[in-house]
Amino acid sequence: MSYPTEHVKSVVSKIPFEPGIYMMKDENGNIIYVGKAISLRKRVRQYFQKNNKSARIEKMVTLIRDISYIVTKNEVEALALECNYIKENNPKFNVMLKDDKTYPYIKITVKDKYPVIFVTRKLKKDGAMYFGPYTNVGAMRQALATVKEIFPLKRCKLNLEKKKATNPCLYYHIGKCLGPCVNEINLQEYKNMIDQVVLFLQGKDKEIKELITLQIEECIKKLDFERAKILKERLDNIENIKQKQTVANLTENSTDIFGYVHNINTLYVQVFKIRNYKIVLHDNVVINDINKEEMEESLTQIVSSYYLENEDIPKKVYIKLEEENLELINNFFDNKNLKINVFCPKKGEKLNLIKMVENNININIEDKKKNVVDDLAELLDFKQGLDSIECYDISNLRNDFIVGCMIRFEDGKLNKKMYRKFKIKSTLTQDDPKCMYEVITRRLNHAKDWPLPDVILIDGGKTQLKMVKKAFEESEENTNIFGMVKNDKHRTRGLINLKGEEFDLSEHKNILNFLTFLQDEVHRFTITYHRKLRDTVKLSSKKNYKIKK
Repeated sequence: MSYPTEHVKSVVSKIPFEPGIYMMKDENGNIIYVGKAISLRKRVRQYFQKNNKSARIEKMVTLIRDISYIVTKNEVEALALECNYIKENNPKFNVMLKDDKTYPYIKITVKDKYPVIFVTRKLKKDGAMYFGPYTNVGAMRQALATVKEIFPLKRCKLNLEKKKATNPCLYYHIGKCLGPCVNEINLQEYKNMIDQVVLFLQGKDKEIKELITLQIEECIKKLDFERAKILKERLDNIENIKQKQTVANLTENSTDIFGYVHNINTLYVQVFKIRNYKIVLHDNVVINDINKEEMEESLTQIVSSYYLENEDIPKKVYIKLEEENLELINNFFDNKNLKINVFCPKKGEKLNLIKMVENNININIEDKKKNVVDDLAELLDFKQGLDSIECYDISNLRNDFIVGCMIRFEDGKLNKKMYRKFKIKSTLTQDDPKCMYEVITRRLNHAKDWPLPDVILIDGGKTQLKMVKKAFEESEENTNIFGMVKNDKHRTRGLINLKGEEFDLSEHKNILNFLTFLQDEVHRFTITYHRKLRDTVKLSSKKNYKIKK
């Protein structure tokens, strides 16, 4: 079927050149898009011309089977009518400002015997404590790092009610974990520390100081001076951290700051609310498949409709928009008796506030790349999240220079400081399972120095997995182990655990892409090491040949 249909062409030819709103309808008569225009026919005609439209609008155009319109006196009246119709019909191709729930939380598993703390994007009714959501991801990660620096909490995901660790990990040896895995801390002491962490994250400086001070006094009464010293150091560290933190001197009292970033045909919008000189709330929206030419219209629509049912009305709004759209929104608010003034700052502190929101959006765009790890954790049913992954590969060429390598993905990025190389010593033949057994065994010999990851991924099938399982049983260490199942093109299509259960990833493209990324990275690292050894031997042979001559 050609687009537009003959009926749509006929309708467009009769639309007047007046201001108003237009409603695009599908074959069932449902309104799929509402827009406003100074000139209705001119604007509607643009949808069917061969211009640079986004994929979203292109798709919408293919669904249009009818168009209706309402003529208004002016553009302000059209904007008011547009907001009403969008609210009433909720058209699928219009955009509204709402939280897309992608921001991270800090979670404390307070129901556990020895609670742990980590980042999650899944807010569940599981009895845990959640702090957030954090709109500034960088600040959130800094807060978490500070907590782990001050409070020696349990770091590993080991279920201590089912299994105890044979040896404490590196964090225990460097004083960053009290070692509940080897029963070196009582439950009450650990609970007291969790209470302190909660107060710290809640920003209750006075309460946490009073609590630790009281605990210090109790230790002194019991002549437990060693424990009192530890608590005094913790109190000093908290005080030092608070002194280093700086708070922006916000001069705004009742202002909403809109920021937006256009990145790879996607428009990211956030609004920060300043009340009583503090940023207290935020909303955000992600609009996919949008061209820069569509941004002003979408932003005007978002700001106008945002305050129609919002009881929390600011006195001022800051946003980067063209003067004509600022005037349109201000006139619209006057028409609705909303006492809001919309400005586009050009310099100074007000412009810096918008830049702050834009910077936060950019941070979150980068952080969205880490969301796939949360999706993988949910797929594998990891209740406590997933922070670290190790991936292994073997490389050889006709039994020569057999090597194995390990890479590590941690806290949302590749941790190249934890990359490791292994020159195979146990076999001189192409026996990948035996090579993998040697690599894992040698890696586990360093379990105290190299903390085990939450997940180990093996670039191999059931035979390699069997040898990895054997290495772990012999070492009495424990973690989650999966093999990467390949398709005919030797690309990962799923995961398989030690029980032989396969996790189909055909409906999880983002996870498949992530695993392929890890597979490519460990393969690259292994091949690079293999070639380096081979080239070193070649160079040595050439030198020896020259000496003999």
